[in-house]
Amino acid sequence: MKLGLKFLGSVLFLGVLIYWFIFHSGFIPYTHNPMQYMPDMHKTPVVKPEAEARFFSNKSGSRIPPAGVISRDANAYLYTKDILAENVPAYGNPLPISRQVVERGKLMYNTHCVVCHGAVGHGDGSVVPPFPKPPSLHSERIQGLSDSQIFHIITVGQNTMMAYGSQVRPNDRWSIAHYIRVLQLSQNPRPKDLEAFDRFVETQSEDEAP
Repeated sequence: MKLGLKFLGSVLFLGVLIYWFIFHSGFIPYTHNPMQYMPDMHKTPVVKPEAEARFFSNKSGSRIPPAGVISRDANAYLYTKDILAENVPAYGNPLPISRQVVERGKLMYNTHCVVCHGAVGHGDGSVVPPFPKPPSLHSERIQGLSDSQIFHIITVGQNTMMAYGSQVRPNDRWSIAHYIRVLQLSQNPRPKDLEAFDRFVETQSEDEAP
């Protein structure tokens, strides 16, 4: 009698254990598991590489990227350091000339460029020497470059200058090009620029007169 009760208890215990393992443990897929918190999150329908995905109409788990998408680490700039700035297509700055853009260019210049090129652009930054002195931004060659060619130098570097394409965003590089023009203008003003400045000073004086 005692052996029969022990056998029956063992069978019941084993049955309960099997039932729990199948329907409540989470090891075996089951559409509804009352003992499992958020079962859909526990059994997320992850698509395995190269496997079928019934969610999509073509049943393909490998998706084709949308048109125009590029990799996060892709270099979208078309030209390399091997190409001289003079050989890059010359065109103007896509950013408008405004106070906000120029001030942004000044901030970026003082962040990334001033240590070599100096505050005004004469190549007398704080790291010169012992590092080589860069060419003056007021040289005839630099003044003759278009903004796109200056953008090229900032992006891929030149001679001993490192590339800043990975550190400075494209719009900030264009802003720096605008600010370089401001520095060049401050050191080499044209007659019409001086006349415009005189008119500005006269206007300011008239506005401040009592």
